[in-house]
Amino acid sequence: MVDVNEIDSLLLEWECGTLDDQGIERLRTLLKTNSAARSRFIQMQLLTTALHLEADTGATEIDTNSAPVGTTVIPAVQPRFRQTRAWNQLAVSLLLFTVCLLTGWIFYRETGSPLTQSVPPSMPSQRDPAAEATSEGVALLTRLVDVRWPDSQSQIEVGQALPRGSFQFDEGHAQIEFLCGATLIVEGPAHIELQSPTQARVHKGRLRAHVPPAARGFTLQMDDLTLVDLGTEFGLAVSDAGTDVEVFDGEVELHDPSSRIQRLTTGQALVLTDGGEYREKKPEPEKFLDISSLEVKDQQLQSARYARWRAWSKALRNDSRLIAYYSFAEPGDWERRLVCSTLPLEKDLDGAIVGAREVPGRWDAKRALEFKQPADRVRVQIPGEYESLTFAAWVKIDSLDRWYNSLFLTDSYDKGEPHWQILDTGQLYFSIRPVDRGEKGPTDFKALSPPFWNPSLNGKWIHLAVTCDLATSTITHYLNGTILSRHKVPPEQLPETTRFGAAAIGNWSSPTLPGQRFAIRNLNGALDELILFSSALSPEEIQEIYQHGKP
Repeated sequence: MVDVNEIDSLLLEWECGTLDDQGIERLRTLLKTNSAARSRFIQMQLLTTALHLEADTGATEIDTNSAPVGTTVIPAVQPRFRQTRAWNQLAVSLLLFTVCLLTGWIFYRETGSPLTQSVPPSMPSQRDPAAEATSEGVALLTRLVDVRWPDSQSQIEVGQALPRGSFQFDEGHAQIEFLCGATLIVEGPAHIELQSPTQARVHKGRLRAHVPPAARGFTLQMDDLTLVDLGTEFGLAVSDAGTDVEVFDGEVELHDPSSRIQRLTTGQALVLTDGGEYREKKPEPEKFLDISSLEVKDQQLQSARYARWRAWSKALRNDSRLIAYYSFAEPGDWERRLVCSTLPLEKDLDGAIVGAREVPGRWDAKRALEFKQPADRVRVQIPGEYESLTFAAWVKIDSLDRWYNSLFLTDSYDKGEPHWQILDTGQLYFSIRPVDRGEKGPTDFKALSPPFWNPSLNGKWIHLAVTCDLATSTITHYLNGTILSRHKVPPEQLPETTRFGAAAIGNWSSPTLPGQRFAIRNLNGALDELILFSSALSPEEIQEIYQHGKP
């Protein structure tokens, strides 16, 4: 029985354009002699064709999540013009065996050009509603300032959708924006239960609510009181001593358990004691932090974090394990150069910026590079050979709309050269070639992480890292300072040393053959800080990099 993983590996290398003559011959043999191999190839080509035609017609994405559990989903890629005549022969050989199944499907002409076929795009009404992306969120967490989480509450990141359920923290401030339009500035210690886009229950905490007319009717429940907003700005404090309500602008209704209804208007305040009695009080708006004051606090905190990162970055530049360090923070106008910050300075390690444009980085005072167009990239030339490797980068991904989304790719992908990228399935992909191109020997090991990507990460700064330890034959992927996956690699599938040579940040090299087109693999997003080490850092060191650089 043929190993499907071997077939997938060969097809993946073919798609990458890195399959050598030995691999081509092995794949041709499998397709000629094994029906399972032919079936797998047909599946890949059908998916390739569908995706290629969708790109031409503007149709929507194919849902790879519908693959059966346990299936390895390999991103399909349209045939490349750089395929050699050997591939034309391979396609013809396969056609002889599968003519009945493949009649009408796309194959190469001898010129290497694909035939075209008109396939009408599917309309949304014709698709399976169950396949449409969904979200369970009723609110968004839009700002955190000095928040400390209790053990019972998993840590939540800014920009994350908040589902129905408990939300609590021990200290600090959080800004929550409900989908109805109401905004809460909550001060800890606080415990709130989100119930719907228009309603929440407050068990404990102090908050200020801004409710515009579009969100009128927003409701907050307490054990002894229900507050219905009529379009206003108000403060609410809930503690063991009772419930404090203050109206800063507009009007609210208070409903108690005895069905009494009391209205409060601008400038009015009262306390509902634990005995169930209302008592008027003088408003104290200064005790309830508003949106603009929280923004000032947040800016002060960001400035302090940026200053701490700069101090840490300055110290890092002297690390003897550094191969190259692109901090994206060097002064000047860059002159279309990405300066390598490693000390002592080595201008030969500076990157040449092609197309990519300067944008704000993790902090407003810092810069990043945005990659949008297919040719955007930073070209580097890194000499030397190294025993092991670590890559670490801050990345903001706008979309994974390319099948392969490049982080750092060497040009030739020869022996000892690494490739680090993200698949459209949301998986981190790292590989390093164990033998020279064209040389007989083991294939490279493709370290694929579990899918980490979800729509809530769009436009957010995340920290990605990968270590390749040749001494222990281990590749480890990291996300935000935490191990995402660890891969034990057969020693024969790794080289003795690693190297780079000519390479590209955020893209892959352009083709060199006349008339050849290049695969679109640029990162759709931005990069802010890229570090290359000549050793495999420990999990504690990766966590340290993340904590010092976290915006």
